[in-house]
Amino acid sequence: MKRRDLLTFGVSAAAFFLAGQSPAIADLEPDGMWSIYRRYRLLIVGQRDDEIANAFARAVVDVLARSLPTSRAQLARAVDTRRVGVLIGTQQQDVAIMTAESAEALFLAKPPFDDIRNVPLRLIVSFGSHVLVCRPDFLAGHAYLLAQTLAEQKDALPAPAGAPDGIVPAHRGSYAFFAGEGAPND
Repeated sequence: MKRRDLLTFGVSAAAFFLAGQSPAIADLEPDGMWSIYRRYRLLIVGQRDDEIANAFARAVVDVLARSLPTSRAQLARAVDTRRVGVLIGTQQQDVAIMTAESAEALFLAKPPFDDIRNVPLRLIVSFGSHVLVCRPDFLAGHAYLLAQTLAEQKDALPAPAGAPDGIVPAHRGSYAFFAGEGAPND
């Protein structure tokens, strides 16, 4: 590359970044550590715009921190239900609290999730109006432990955790717990 071409490229790149634009190709995980962080911590995604979902998420994290300390449960909050659906649908997060209606809309690709298709959503527990959701690749043994712990600690939650019901299918680990079967061996 000639010096003039290199100088032109450098000035163009500097102008691009100074203008507040982001590059067309961006590494969303520049240090490569986010997947490792998620592997050793269970992030429960709540919503900032839904106080009930946020209260459930905080209570679930507290129960898991006391009962399953090795889960290293932490609260992560998304802006709204659409962002929660995007995080689960794009496999950026594993577990979240959503309203039952939003979970069904995400599963069926209905508004506000009509542009997110084929999300294989699964339920771990139901809190009545809200549900704890995950993807099917979430380990069955972990889903079993979550369902068991939350069902046993019902007094520490805003509403007792029960068996999943509705259109969205139960995760196989959760199903095993509520059916009285043994913990799955993944």
